[in-house]
Amino acid sequence: MNRKIICLLALLLAMGQSGCKKFLNVKPLDRLSGNAFLQDKKDVENYLWDNYGLLRDKLGSCPFLPNAGDVRSGMMAESPEEKGRDYVHYVSQNDLGTFISKRGNDGLYHWGELTRWEGFYKVIQAANVLYYEIGNRKITGLSDADKKRYRAEAVFLRCVSYWIMIRVWGDVPYYKEAYFSDPLPREKMVTVAKNCLDDLKSVKDDLPWVYAEPAFVGVRATKGALLALMMELDLWNAGFDKPNAKGYYQQAADMGNELVNSGQYQLLLLSDYRKLFQGRTKESLFEIAQNANYNEIIRFNTFSDFVLHFPYKRPVSTHQWSYSYYRASFLTMLFPTGQPDARVQYWFDENMLADNGDFQYLKFVNIYAITDNEDYNPDGNVILFRYADGILMLAEAEAELGHDAQALTALNLIRSRALANPLSGITGPVLKDAIFAERARELMGEGHYYFDLVRTGRIFNSKWCYYPLTQLQFDQGGWTWPLDASVQNQNPFVQLNTYWTK
Repeated sequence: MNRKIICLLALLLAMGQSGCKKFLNVKPLDRLSGNAFLQDKKDVENYLWDNYGLLRDKLGSCPFLPNAGDVRSGMMAESPEEKGRDYVHYVSQNDLGTFISKRGNDGLYHWGELTRWEGFYKVIQAANVLYYEIGNRKITGLSDADKKRYRAEAVFLRCVSYWIMIRVWGDVPYYKEAYFSDPLPREKMVTVAKNCLDDLKSVKDDLPWVYAEPAFVGVRATKGALLALMMELDLWNAGFDKPNAKGYYQQAADMGNELVNSGQYQLLLLSDYRKLFQGRTKESLFEIAQNANYNEIIRFNTFSDFVLHFPYKRPVSTHQWSYSYYRASFLTMLFPTGQPDARVQYWFDENMLADNGDFQYLKFVNIYAITDNEDYNPDGNVILFRYADGILMLAEAEAELGHDAQALTALNLIRSRALANPLSGITGPVLKDAIFAERARELMGEGHYYFDLVRTGRIFNSKWCYYPLTQLQFDQGGWTWPLDASVQNQNPFVQLNTYWTK
């Protein structure tokens, strides 16, 4: 990254240590750098790359996505051989109070980052500033199309940050204006999602479907990524704003059909799964880049660290077992014996049903250390949205609208790629369960499962969640993550998640 721009961003985005006026207190760009900042197209490019980098930094600050989206469902368990690594034990049982009190900010993994949202607000504020400045500053070399695209990227970065936050913490303070520094109370997450949907819809035609520049593929916002984000927000709100659910499902279906009918993306052969998760493919919509050759590793955010052992992790003396495993009962429900599914062949080894540390999940294996003196996790990109996810969201939306034939068509696109038997003749709740199960199979380990449980209400069902919540626990916020009290230092209007303060 351009270190000069990083330093400027650090100043721009610095948040005060105390006092309500410093929650998002920033100085105008002119004060930071005279008239030398954001003067030409190169400046805008550098600023945008660094904004993407801020999102990468937050997601890589701790095992954010694996814990928030996969482990917490309870369908994974701590390996008996690795009981000292008790984070899987507590997180999988939704005992987050004990987990945070025991682990806190200590140790290698910086668990406290799961209870703080400051990093996301840095992304949001930087995006708000860029959107404002492009609309109000004369910048050399920018065409009207360039201005629209860059502003659309800013909107995407802001909204993807809010999408992540509302799934993890629920209601959040909502900022859209550049340079706004006054503290605000938490806004209802449904309202935040609605605001994001409106903003995304207004710029969705300003982004390209694909980029000609190889360096941009997968890691810069595209129209496909924006459509997927809109679908995610629609399906989230449909689960919480029941009176308006049909409208959300209809918009998700419209966005999904636009995505599929564009013909701009494709499902790779399953035998090419290593390429898929290495990143930058025709199936990718939006991902966070990693590359061991350039020492760009999101060390704390790789699902592989949880589910691999020697020879994929070394040295053998300390990596004889995987830290965790998927419960055999869950896997046999998803992959019944005798029913063909190439994902079993490619993504699991012979110890698929081990129910202990012998288990390995090979989905994200791309590279691994070649000497016993190294301990590298696979360096595939962290994929937030891919085409298969979009197709399955389309199937879900169509099924909820009662369009069973269209839902089955979308569902069978994914099953066909997996060489699984097509489904037919199923409707209603059976079809909806089949689509949910397909998402569980296809997106396993990609950080979606727990949030799918929450938004669909399956968080109450022991078939899908090993430690289900009661309705009372859910209503009190038991599905959220705790918030660290430090968030109140900069914004006294913020109320902590009450379920975790009891």
